[in-house]
Amino acid sequence: MYQHYGQPGTAPDDERPGHAVAILSVQERLPGIRIVDVNTDYQRLWGGSREEWLGASPIVVEQAAANQQIIAQLGDELNARANGDFEGISGREVSRRHDGSRRHIEWRITAMGPRNNSAMTLVLTQRDVTEQMEKEAQLKRLATTDMLTGLVNRSQFDAVLKSEVSRHHRYARPLSLIMLDLDFFKQINDSHGHDVGDQVLVALANLLKSNLRRADCCARWGGEEFMLLAPETSLEQAVRLAEKIRGAIKHTDFPIQGSVTASFGVVEVHSPESVKSVMKRVDNALYLAKEKGRDRVSTGGLLTPAKQA
Repeated sequence: MYQHYGQPGTAPDDERPGHAVAILSVQERLPGIRIVDVNTDYQRLWGGSREEWLGASPIVVEQAAANQQIIAQLGDELNARANGDFEGISGREVSRRHDGSRRHIEWRITAMGPRNNSAMTLVLTQRDVTEQMEKEAQLKRLATTDMLTGLVNRSQFDAVLKSEVSRHHRYARPLSLIMLDLDFFKQINDSHGHDVGDQVLVALANLLKSNLRRADCCARWGGEEFMLLAPETSLEQAVRLAEKIRGAIKHTDFPIQGSVTASFGVVEVHSPESVKSVMKRVDNALYLAKEKGRDRVSTGGLLTPAKQA
């Protein structure tokens, strides 16, 4: 029925398993679920020869404890449907290879024909979907990440902001937004070239990452503008965070002569308030910081200079 290896368990290095298939037998008079046949790809996926697999218990997933749970679940499903159709069970496992990389195995167990008295034949099919999952993850990264800085991109930040504002409205937890813009960045590009300008942006992104909490979301908004979303953070706390980052930027050695500075707008989300309103207020606050001389933090006048310090 299946093609089998002359040399069991061996395959060319560049050849990945396709659909691994094992035919399983369930009999009331015999304990457990046993293999009655396997194809070439099953041997390639799990090693061993066909002769070694015959009569053995199947490997559905690599982790032994998880494998036992699946076999137990399968037995429960079969017992519950002793007088009816078995629709099958399926899942996906993520395991780690010896080199530390991840492997994704997609599996499904279905019935091969109707139950014959107390005996039943099942088909286990498995497929290594690691390459597919890695491609999907890469596409997601491309769709949500700014390629220059590695930060979240604008479209993804929009989605996170909408979600966090909605959560703020439901639970009335503090939420603040910080918008920052590098001062005189056009002069950096004009004087040193866009390659150096890009190096400054990358260095700034790394500085932002090192100064934020895990719960915070940092994004490149566009050009030299960046956004910081800080959940569970009041306006006063957000101002202190912005001042900390402003000072760190001013005292960091960027790949140009002279210091680099940035201006900040800081707002706390009100309830109820639309995302559009929040964005307008933080943009206005940043504009005020620029108007008052740059290299400063502005809340749009909601905090006095003494409280901002």
